[in-house]
Amino acid sequence: MKNISVYAVFFLLAVACNHSGDDSEHVAYIDKNRLMNINKYLANKDLDIMRHFVKRKSWNMIFSGEGYFYEILDEGEQPEITDKKQVTCDCRISLLNGTLCYNIKNKVFVVGGSDEIYGLHQAVKFLGNGGKARFIFPSHIAYGIRGDFDKIPPRAILLYSVHVTDVR
Repeated sequence: MKNISVYAVFFLLAVACNHSGDDSEHVAYIDKNRLMNINKYLANKDLDIMRHFVKRKSWNMIFSGEGYFYEILDEGEQPEITDKKQVTCDCRISLLNGTLCYNIKNKVFVVGGSDEIYGLHQAVKFLGNGGKARFIFPSHIAYGIRGDFDKIPPRAILLYSVHVTDVR
């Protein structure tokens, strides 16, 4: 019996030493359709939350084809904001429960060419210099499933109040 256990230990050591460390064969396959259905479910859930929020606030917001809500408070003046324009704006970013995430003065970015969230790039195109608006962005066009690792939590729906102060 003692010899069998010694052989078993040597066998286990030999197998362990020959293991390549590549576990890719053992990773479970994730069905693309299942992931797509989960994403659709989450997007629809966010849309419902945004609709109820707008209704509760009695705001006159419009749903964009890009997946966010917006309300233009003041269109502003020319020049019209398009891709490659440099925009300076004041942004107040909060969660739907009212928690203030950021209050940014003189934020400068290039529309369509900077690291700002996708939603903001699209949204400011409704405005001109001096324009004011509010936007509700779902997480998939804001900071996504990770948040910003600081004040914006994962999968956060965000309320942006924007005032454009300069367009170049």
